[in-house]
Amino acid sequence: MRKDFLLKVLCCLLLLLSVTACKQKEVVKKAATGPVVATINDKEITLSEFTERIKEYPALAHGGEMTEETKKAFLDNLIVRELIFQEALRLGIDKDKETLQFIEEMKKRVIVDKFFKKEVDQKAQVSNEEIKKFFDENPEEGKSPDEVRASHILLKTREEADMVLKKAKQGAKFEDLTKKFSMDPGSKDSGGDLGFFSQGMMVPEFDAVAFKLKVGEVSDIVQSRFGFHIIKVLEKKEGKQKSVEESKPEIEKKLLAKKRKDTFDTLVADLKSKAKISINNDLLLGSKGTEKPNDK
Repeated sequence: MRKDFLLKVLCCLLLLLSVTACKQKEVVKKAATGPVVATINDKEITLSEFTERIKEYPALAHGGEMTEETKKAFLDNLIVRELIFQEALRLGIDKDKETLQFIEEMKKRVIVDKFFKKEVDQKAQVSNEEIKKFFDENPEEGKSPDEVRASHILLKTREEADMVLKKAKQGAKFEDLTKKFSMDPGSKDSGGDLGFFSQGMMVPEFDAVAFKLKVGEVSDIVQSRFGFHIIKVLEKKEGKQKSVEESKPEIEKKLLAKKRKDTFDTLVADLKSKAKISINNDLLLGSKGTEKPNDK
């Protein structure tokens, strides 16, 4: 029981350490010399190591202050971590088959992550010239969408919708009808006002009608999965053309995503072309055949 518990703790510690592996490597270099802030058996924690590691403390990462209590709490965390680690080593859990497999997997993840950052993230950069070129070639990307402000009355049945629409055509105030008959709790008290919205924000059936209506015009009955709508357009706003600087964050995000994918795809294709890969499709797909593996 105790061994299983310590194995789980050790694995958790290794997972935490793997997430900050790059930082820890720098810490080790700095920790070789300097004043010692704590000693746990024969393990020393230097002030430089403590200062570097405390940057990972959640409270500080979210803008908290480095108070005396924060320092003491984090140091205690490091001491407890080290004590558990030493006890696990004493019991030989670091030599356990399951632990070694887990360490190897964590090692792969850290190395692959660092490789990805170096060979993909660092190489897939977007220049201002590329952003400007994309902006010029895709003017619609630099335009904010058209918007409509509309009110609606939501009814449960078509019979109710027919009755309310008839009243609206006879001159009854749309807002009064909404407050009396609409079953939309989010808008009925405000006369059905949904505020401004762009295409795609409402269900397709609602969108298709709302953007075709003129200001002040009331629609026929529109059915959606929510029920039966009667729509009245209150205002329309045409999308305005944004500047390159205003459009830059969205364009950069889009171009960066494409560049990363292209860089990754090219890297993988190159690695595959240089490697000898053998796949046993029969074994993979659960077949009992004895055909030779396919070589790639």
